[in-house]
Amino acid sequence: MTLRIDRHALGKQVVLQLVGNLRSEHLDELKQQIRAAGSNLVLDVGAVALVSVEGVRFLNACEDFGIAIKNASPYISEWMALERKTGPKEP
Repeated sequence: MTLRIDRHALGKQVVLQLVGNLRSEHLDELKQQIRAAGSNLVLDVGAVALVSVEGVRFLNACEDFGIAIKNASPYISEWMALERKTGPKEP
């Protein structure tokens, strides 16, 4: 399964709903969609079935930049938290 990115506008807020598998080969397209969405953005990952470690790191980076991550399954939320604790560190 690939990744589908559905864009929804809710007033001034843009929601990008991710559906499918979030893998490293999808990150460039997702980055483009994020840039096009502007500053009031939410990533809805409730329909993400599988995520790669690169995808988890990307989601953490999005949060670091102020992008809200919504509807993450416990599996994704726990992995994001674990990756923050144990993931590669910047020198």
